[in-house]
Amino acid sequence: MWFGALLILLFVSLGAKASECGSQSLIISYRTTPAGRPGLLDALRTRLAPRLEKLRARDALSHYRILFSRFVDSQTWDALVILEFRNDVQSTAWRHVDQKTPGGIDTKNLAASLALESTVSDCVGHGGPLSGNPDPVYMAIPYDYFVSPAEYAAYARAYVEPQTNGWMNAGALNAYQLYMARYPAGRSWMSLLLLAYHGDAGLNERNAVVAATRKSLATNPEWTARAQGKQHIRAEKAAMIADMIAGQ
Repeated sequence: MWFGALLILLFVSLGAKASECGSQSLIISYRTTPAGRPGLLDALRTRLAPRLEKLRARDALSHYRILFSRFVDSQTWDALVILEFRNDVQSTAWRHVDQKTPGGIDTKNLAASLALESTVSDCVGHGGPLSGNPDPVYMAIPYDYFVSPAEYAAYARAYVEPQTNGWMNAGALNAYQLYMARYPAGRSWMSLLLLAYHGDAGLNERNAVVAATRKSLATNPEWTARAQGKQHIRAEKAAMIADMIAGQ
């Protein structure tokens, strides 16, 4: 319980607004076989998306996004769903759904080939709107970190956010959210950086924009110190490219 309270304090200190990210998030990864991808995509579009929209329409859910990976990759997820809850009433509403239809999908055809991981999370940093930009292309980057949650949040504020803000200023990035798993032990990630690029054009500019932003930040002593010591803070894991197939 103390961990959740600490992350709420970090959430406020980083300037994240509850109206944007919610007081609690749930990030669900869906993994199937290569042959199961078409069926999973259909289930997400025809079963999960309407269910989430009904929850949002009756104020039982704040925001949702359903992402589907562009390419098959047996090492990680095929779909990622991000649910934002404004309060405990909303998170309880989802628990009732999950009890009857795990992961919000009620198709028996996928049961034998589908693995799910649900990670209770807190949004500890963000920039730009969760929705409203046309045709975003998402990059999801998971991390493990080796310091306390407070130290990691300070690192994110000093090192990550100046870069993501620079990418938005350059026009390549629409928005970003940084999540920390509330109960990270044994999870496939401890923090997750979700980047919403300005379409394929924005994604294609990523490498050039990253290099230009880092060059401009090199004159900032605090940022430079964080950059030199980041390998002692966190380990980056495999990034995924995905398209949003539904969201509000």
